[in-house]
Amino acid sequence: MPQIKRETAIICVVDDLLKGSFVKTEGWAPSYFATDLGNVSRVNIIGVVVSNELAGGVILDDGSGRILLRSFEENAFEKLSIGDLIMVVGRPRVYNEQKYVLPEIIKKISQDWATYRQAQLEILRRQIKVVKREIRTPIRAGERPINYFQKITNFIKDLDAGSGADIEEVIKRSSVPDADALIRKLIEEGEVFEIRPGKLKLLD
Repeated sequence: MPQIKRETAIICVVDDLLKGSFVKTEGWAPSYFATDLGNVSRVNIIGVVVSNELAGGVILDDGSGRILLRSFEENAFEKLSIGDLIMVVGRPRVYNEQKYVLPEIIKKISQDWATYRQAQLEILRRQIKVVKREIRTPIRAGERPINYFQKITNFIKDLDAGSGADIEEVIKRSSVPDADALIRKLIEEGEVFEIRPGKLKLLD
């Protein structure tokens, strides 16, 4: 059986998905949305819950558009209320021509994180320049063990005295191969935030 790799959760807005086209693949390759950001099979979006009265789902609005969050797990959204600001990591899907996101992670966040995300999106847009390319970066077996991610996040937590952990100090102390690349991957997935240049923080 082929090794299943974790896909990068692409930071985007709802409008990217609404304008994208769903592509269903065969075999082990993940289905994805073809967007201006590239082929997106896993997303990281931030928005406000505007409805939680739908059976098995809630509506998320991020200012660029609205999208349904669906789950097949009972009571998946019971802790959410209208007006909650949340970060969602999940897989975009289509059912009966309706686009939705199947959440893997849902976290309530503060307005500070939303403000940071806006700045982050502006930087990413400038970097991407609407070039269609394959965004996912495969990790070869044995090249970057998953425990390296945990090692880095542990050092970020230990070195953060409140104002963030110094990225150079994290790289130096962790002694992780390709630490800078792994940190960038964690930032892309929303697990780590660069609250200001050179300073890292975990999402509480």
